[in-house]
Amino acid sequence: MIARNSHLAALGLIRNPFPYTPDAGCYFTTPHLDEQVVEIEHCILARKGFCLLTAEVGMGKSTLVRRLMADLASKNVVSALVFNTFLQGTELLAAVLHDFGLESTGNMATDIATLNSFLLENHRQGKTCLLIVDDAQNLTEDSLELIRLLCNLETDQEKLLQILLAGQPELEDTLSRHNLRQLRSRVVKHARLFGLNSTEIADYIRFRFESSGSDGTLLLATDACQMLLKETAGVPRQIHLIMDRCLYGLAARNARVIDAALMKQAIDDSRVTLGSKADVAPARPVTAAVQPAPSPVAVVLALAVVIGAIGFAWYQSSVPVQAKVVTRAEVPPAKTPAPPPVQVAVAAPVTSAAPVTPVEDKATPACPLTDSGDAGGQTLHEKALPDLAFRLLGARLAREEGVCLSGADGQHRLSWKAATATHDLRDRPTVARMQIALSHYGSLAATDVDGLWGERSRSALRRFQSGIGLEPSGEIDALSALILEKFYVQAQ
Repeated sequence: MIARNSHLAALGLIRNPFPYTPDAGCYFTTPHLDEQVVEIEHCILARKGFCLLTAEVGMGKSTLVRRLMADLASKNVVSALVFNTFLQGTELLAAVLHDFGLESTGNMATDIATLNSFLLENHRQGKTCLLIVDDAQNLTEDSLELIRLLCNLETDQEKLLQILLAGQPELEDTLSRHNLRQLRSRVVKHARLFGLNSTEIADYIRFRFESSGSDGTLLLATDACQMLLKETAGVPRQIHLIMDRCLYGLAARNARVIDAALMKQAIDDSRVTLGSKADVAPARPVTAAVQPAPSPVAVVLALAVVIGAIGFAWYQSSVPVQAKVVTRAEVPPAKTPAPPPVQVAVAAPVTSAAPVTPVEDKATPACPLTDSGDAGGQTLHEKALPDLAFRLLGARLAREEGVCLSGADGQHRLSWKAATATHDLRDRPTVARMQIALSHYGSLAATDVDGLWGERSRSALRRFQSGIGLEPSGEIDALSALILEKFYVQAQ
């Protein structure tokens, strides 16, 4: 983990829970979202033709689109995704052909004929062809008319090309125009995405923490959750912006609970005011007797420099991970008992938070495990645990049953009992289990889980090994297998 992310290591996190880019590999869902996805998939698989997806900026349209493509890939669906919607007319059609693997001539009539032949051939093979246009609010009326022409490619009973337009609410305004009524009449499903409510925000924060390796001690206070809802209206992108600043504040305060005071500071720091000087609100007055407290962001940046200088060797590299989290959920209505984490979070003041260092580098007792030979197919394994792996995972490894951590002065050894047999990479269930673990970690796409061990899987394993400080051999050695199975298979 590199120096600029040292505050994440101090909080026991292996990756940033709130990245600024779409994170389709770590997908949070709600009942409303599940319902929309199921209905869109049904319309596509039933070959009904034309669907529409709209939502405000930052609501997760692009992430949902990528989830749809991943889900449908296993259902005999051939997909093309066009996201550069500043291309119009013949250039847009060329982009569609290119994503389907076809060559464009630059002539619209010829290209439509080429596309029609491609669609007919796939239809004969029992495949469904899907075109997704992201950021479709940028399309001109002429380009939307082209989309309508493509929608007309059909057999006697079915549409040859299924189309999903995804865009901002302005797309609805465009399609409501009188001269686009023919296209609008072809919409068989219109899905709208809405912001998260307060309960969903609390669940979302918990999910993001868990997916980044939290041990459950990072909590979001109920009043802070309500402030976050009021500020963001439940828009995930805005939630990420504010929560990312909260992480710096937690590390600076050596705390584990995001309370109302920290949330207010993060909200104030994240606001961007644009316009003339006359439009900018005056700064809040500060009395001469009281000096303003330093911003948590400024404090933690200074802390990061110090930690980075001391531990640069630890944090040479980092790879995103998928694991599990616990934040605090919003207190439910009186008729439903509040979950225990909420009660603990409300009662515990910030000053009583647990230390943020993942595990102290101090002497540990000798391991009580003994080698009893190959009894029951189990034998004793012993491996040196690299310093970065010790700091990221040592505390949790030490709590695992049948695992023992020993050593002192920075030299740590891990002992555990496991089957003597090595992982047979010719066995597809075994390979699939390892691939699923790597996808939960974040180094392998979920769509690449196929039970076949090849260079893509080896590269994902090397990224995993490098990210936690192991030798990036690309081979499933005993220690790599233990960590993958303990944290990324059983935990799921």
